Amino acid sequence: MKFCPQCGKELKEGSKFCPSCGFRVATPHNEIIQSAQVYTPPPTPAAPPEYQTQQSVNYQPSTYPQSDVNTGFNINSLIQRAIGIMSNPKQEWLVIGKEKPNVGNLIFGYTLVLTLIPAISTFLAYGFIGVDQMGTSFRNIPAGLIQAFTQLISSVIGVYLFAWLVDILAGSFGSEKNFGRSLQLAVYSTTAQWLAGIFLLFDGTRWLSYLASLYAIYLLITGLPVIKRTPPNMVAGYVIVTLICVLLISFVISFIILSIFGLLFASRAIMGM
Repeated sequence: MKFCPQCGKELKEGSKFCPSCGFRVATPHNEIIQSAQVYTPPPTPAAPPEYQTQQSVNYQPSTYPQSDVNTGFNINSLIQRAIGIMSNPKQEWLVIGKEKPNVGNLIFGYTLVLTLIPAISTFLAYGFIGVDQMGTSFRNIPAGLIQAFTQLISSVIGVYLFAWLVDILAGSFGSEKNFGRSLQLAVYSTTAQWLAGIFLLFDGTRWLSYLASLYAIYLLITGLPVIKRTPPNMVAGYVIVTLICVLLISFVISFIILSIFGLLFASRAIMGM
C-alpha cells in the first residue's frame, strides 16, 4: 500500500500523481534512475595557451679573453708558435689574440732567439764562407762580427719601433691603440724574415730571405683585423703606411749601428798597427 507523501491519500499501484493533490509521486523505477545518476561537474574550460616571451639577445662584437698566465721562455712553445704562424696564420692569430701581451717574453723569449738565426748566418757568411763583392769572395771575421751585431741589434730595435709605429698609426685607421697588442703583431709577423735568415749563408740563396719579406707582409695583413681590430677596408692603407715608415727607420738604424761598429773596429785596427 502506498500513500501520497503530500496529503496522505492512498495511491494506486503505479500512480505517478496523487489524485487528490496532484503531487508527483516518484516511482521505484525513477528512484533507481535518480539514485544512479552521478553528478558530473561541467568540464573545466581549457586555459588559454601561454606564449613564451622571447628573450632579447644582446649582440656584442667579438672579443678574445686574455689569459693571465705568462709561461715565460719555453723553447717548445717558441717552436710551436713559429710553426703555427707560418703554416696556419689565420688560426694562430686567433690564439695569439687570446693571450695577454708580455713585453719581456716577446722581446727576450722570442725576438732575441729568432734574430740569432740571421745574425749567426751573416757572421758565418762574412767570416768563413765568403761573400761575393765585385767578383771577389770576401772573408773577414771582424767584418762578420760587425755585420752580425748590426743584424742582431737592428732587428731588436727595429721590431720595437715597428710596434711603436703600428700603435701610433692605430687611431688613424680605426684600430685599437694598445702597445702590447702592437708588439705582438710586429714580433709574430716578422717571424718569416727571421726564419729565412738561414738563407743569408750563401750568395745563391740570399734572395730567398728577401722573398720571405712578402710572406711577412701577408702575416701583417691577416693579423691586423684580429690583433688590432682593424676594419677590413682600412687594412691595406694601414700596411702601406706602416711599411714605408719601418723601411725608412730601419735604414737609418742600420746605418748608424754599422757606422758605430765600423769606427770601433777601425780604431782598434789602427791602434794595433
